[in-house]
Amino acid sequence: MSDYPIPADEQARLAALCELELLNTDVEPAFDRVTRLVSRLLEVPVALVTLIDTQRQWLKSRVGIDIETTARSESVCTWTIAQRSTLVIEDLSQDPRFATLDGVKREDGLRFYAGIPLFNSADVALGSLCAVDYRPRRLDAEQLATLQDLAAIINQEIQLREANRRLVTTLADHAEIHRALDARETELRLIVDNAYDAYIGLDGQARVTDWNRAAGQMFGIARQAALGMSLAQLIDPLTLPPAGERSISEALARRRDGHALPVEVRMRAFKVGAEIRYSIFVHDITERRQLDALRDLEARQDVLTGLPNRRALDERLPEAMARVMRSGKPLALLFMDLDGFKAVNDDHGHDAGDALLREVARRLLEAVRQTDHVARLAGDEFVVLLEGIGEADALAFAERLVARVEAPVRLGDAQAEVSTSIGVALYGPGDVGTAAQLLKRADVAMYAAKRAGKAQVHLAEDADDS
Repeated sequence: MSDYPIPADEQARLAALCELELLNTDVEPAFDRVTRLVSRLLEVPVALVTLIDTQRQWLKSRVGIDIETTARSESVCTWTIAQRSTLVIEDLSQDPRFATLDGVKREDGLRFYAGIPLFNSADVALGSLCAVDYRPRRLDAEQLATLQDLAAIINQEIQLREANRRLVTTLADHAEIHRALDARETELRLIVDNAYDAYIGLDGQARVTDWNRAAGQMFGIARQAALGMSLAQLIDPLTLPPAGERSISEALARRRDGHALPVEVRMRAFKVGAEIRYSIFVHDITERRQLDALRDLEARQDVLTGLPNRRALDERLPEAMARVMRSGKPLALLFMDLDGFKAVNDDHGHDAGDALLREVARRLLEAVRQTDHVARLAGDEFVVLLEGIGEADALAFAERLVARVEAPVRLGDAQAEVSTSIGVALYGPGDVGTAAQLLKRADVAMYAAKRAGKAQVHLAEDADDS
């Protein structure tokens, strides 16, 4: 691109630049501190204070780039001063005004640009304060406000210099801009320090260079003690992102008292000059993990009885069958269906039926070993999984369950009596078949027990599968 906009006040603008005598001057802390803050707070690799001369763009202050000047035709900032307002380009390569610039069209060229015009006291645009990145990105409202605040500091410096030259004021006037910058930096420091999440700044060797109040509370380590510590001392080893990139991962943070804390870690790597820096925000996800665990439990638990549900059984049964193959010890699957349950609902109501199901669940849990598994499938159907048990013991246990279930159940002022029919399916080391097939065999055997007169136990045989 060889064409660029020329402001209507171009001659006045060039005269103001000449009067200020800022072009071709040495580096100065008043400008360099601002560009460093831009790079750090907006997490961009390049931050510049530019002045637009007749045919060139001169860099008064720069972070992340070594050149001092570029052709004006290669400058995005010349568009910023022409429109006299904030210019944000999320992807320069997609904007026809800038896509063919030498600094953009390379594969690793510039992509993001955000510039704020800089004005003298006569409201003449001289250049810009800009943030630049090598990848497309967006600024949120807070980041844009930060850039505008920092541009206002540069404007104060420029306008103060005008006043100094015209009024020949004392050095104390010049120090005011530094006090303003110190005040703004202190304000920004307070924002970071009072953030809800822990903030950790790292150098290129992953050593702590910054540490806010929330980090001290999370890790139980004071700021002075934390400075210089390695990231590996604080959080289980993390893979830091390359320069210019960000990542999100979950890890365990190690508190000073030895307690491990589950955290979400948001990391961003950026360059300040030739050095890489990392900004890390750490969020405690203990409550999120607890909620996930609760939801996982609820997904596998029968709401009425508190027993594991069908989903839990579908996970547990294949694992138990695999243990049979490893240990050589068989298992038994008992499929139970209550006899007379519908009459309880009809005679006493569904609340009474629910109470009876809870009582049956309690009796089953009392009867089994800690290593056994009791589940409610649906309605009045229950399954008991017994590991390490043979045919004779399984049938005897099933008979005892029949007797337990038959004991009367007190339902308020009334009393109910039900029985149960049980189908027993065995699975040994040499057997084949899936968990679904084993459950079906036990189900078929249960219906055979009902046909035999209810309150019966029936052992599944191969013929039951037909």
